[in-house]
Amino acid sequence: MAKKSDGQPSKHMLGRRQEKQKVSTEELFFRYIDSSERWRQEYEYYQSIENKLAAMSDFTYEEIDYKPLIVRAVFEERAIPDFSFLLENARVAAESKLLMPIIMHIIVLVILIFLLIIGRNTVLLWLSGASLFTGLLLLVVRIQARQSFIERVLSEKQQEIENRVIYEKNKIAEEKKKHEDYEDQRIRIIEGLLSGEISSIFTKIEKVLAEIKVPVNLSVEIELYNNIPSVKIWLPLTSIIPDQICLQQPSGRLMFKEKEMRAINKQYLELCSAIIIKIMSAIYSHIPTFDIGYVYGMSKEGKNIECLIGCKLERQTLKVACSAATGLEAIQTVKADFKCKTSLELLPVEVERPEEWGNVEQKLVRGLSVNLFK
Repeated sequence: MAKKSDGQPSKHMLGRRQEKQKVSTEELFFRYIDSSERWRQEYEYYQSIENKLAAMSDFTYEEIDYKPLIVRAVFEERAIPDFSFLLENARVAAESKLLMPIIMHIIVLVILIFLLIIGRNTVLLWLSGASLFTGLLLLVVRIQARQSFIERVLSEKQQEIENRVIYEKNKIAEEKKKHEDYEDQRIRIIEGLLSGEISSIFTKIEKVLAEIKVPVNLSVEIELYNNIPSVKIWLPLTSIIPDQICLQQPSGRLMFKEKEMRAINKQYLELCSAIIIKIMSAIYSHIPTFDIGYVYGMSKEGKNIECLIGCKLERQTLKVACSAATGLEAIQTVKADFKCKTSLELLPVEVERPEEWGNVEQKLVRGLSVNLFK
């Protein structure tokens, strides 16, 4: 007779429910872990952007003293390796190679001598004597062949050593020539920098600007006449400034807060000012003949080309500006020409040709364009 059901769930059903609940809890846990990692990476990404923009306002100015660098560096000639061990190794190898056949040959001769001493048979004595005589001749031939082999091996190895020495001498001579050529070029560039040679100046500027770390790709155009540069720096667009502030809550979740337009414009003004000061400080600190120059912060949005910041820059004023805590403070120190709305949005200013150039023809003005990559 079948048992009546009391309405209680079976143990099997309870086990399945508990297992499903456990799986669901584990899934939620791992999803939370994945979300936390994603939030962390996203937060670090936003922070890295802000940090890179802020790092542009960190200025240093250290003029390079080129006079001590004119001294030619002495080439330190390295010693030629000692290859005599190769000759000794070859001699040992050659002597051991033909030694065993000679030893076996001597053993056979000893046996023949022993047979000759104890032998009573005349035929055996004649055969032993003839074999002994022939063996002695062959032994002499073997010894002479071995000696000739050793001499040939040593001669070849000696030639190899001489070739190696010649190779090392040629290599050292090549290294010395390369060193001398490098020193000639280095000193020629330094002498050119001290005398205001344009090719040396442009070579140095191109190298220096390539080493500057920037948060966005930039383009710098330099025109030079009579050691007075006119530098146009093509500034990034306003969109380089993040329009949100990323905050991380104690739970790990991210919270985004919209920036006010005035705060965005202020940060953009700070960035543009910092870019101009950083680039010009790098140029002035490496080019000793630049005492006065002109710099223009240019903007290009679509077909509109405007100058947002203009400045006549003197070396001593730039030195003082590089001690400023912010780019805006530095650009104000050099008395740059820029205009802003009440929202701190930059307005265009006029680009004036360096007055020291006079009415010089454009073909006499030398130019250089350098791209800076982030």
